[in-house]
Amino acid sequence: MQLRNYNDNRVHKKLDIPLLDKDFEDLAFTINEHIDISEKAKSFQRNSQEELKKSIADISHDLRTPLTSIKGYVQMLLSSKTLEQRQREYLEIVLRKSNSLEVLVSDFFQISIVESPEYKLELQPVNINSILYESLADFYYNFTSNAITPHIKICQKNISVMGDSSAIRRVLDNLLNNVVKHSQNCVYINLSKDENLAALNITNRVDKINKDNVELIFNRFYKADNSRSSRSTGLGLYIAKSLMNKMGGNIHARLNKDMLCISCVWKLSKS
Repeated sequence: MQLRNYNDNRVHKKLDIPLLDKDFEDLAFTINEHIDISEKAKSFQRNSQEELKKSIADISHDLRTPLTSIKGYVQMLLSSKTLEQRQREYLEIVLRKSNSLEVLVSDFFQISIVESPEYKLELQPVNINSILYESLADFYYNFTSNAITPHIKICQKNISVMGDSSAIRRVLDNLLNNVVKHSQNCVYINLSKDENLAALNITNRVDKINKDNVELIFNRFYKADNSRSSRSTGLGLYIAKSLMNKMGGNIHARLNKDMLCISCVWKLSKS
């Protein structure tokens, strides 16, 4: 019974040694030795994971400064009116690659923060309408340059949810960025509420996804189409899900033929 409770993580106490049978005592002693080895291995694994996350955060932070400088110099060169066409094309390629690298660095930095046990969100009433309008305005150029037509339906009354404004902004940006990368032609964005919950539904046409693996899109590093590896880290939706969980919300996906709908649900604030 003691061993069963330990295996089920109900207790972390080692087996009691004093038994009437000498063979059982020897068995209990041997099991306790293995418990010690197992606990040390678990502790080492936890420490290693924390060290890895810290290293990723430190490296990501160290890469940000030179990357920002590179982008700044490239943008300054592109502003020159004396550039030849070939030079401008090369600089634009450098800028696009720098932007892709910036997204990668940002995702790795964000995931190292989100997965940290010390990372806590202070939930408070947040006007989600305002944040959604800002995100949509920021993505207007991305939509038009990728020939994506957004069909937007947002509740006219302000919706106040319990959340963290920075975390919500990150969730929305990651979802819209996913649309830009994988959508075809149009996207439907609907923000509504009922008595207790607010729901954001983002629906777009996709390929390379079926009903059997639709929920896998929230897995870390998951990519439905590996040929798009240069355009995606596979971390955006994973980070969105992690942040939604920390806010006490929910995010899930469903597929209807070739239409993918990602839904985010928050609790309404009582204020």
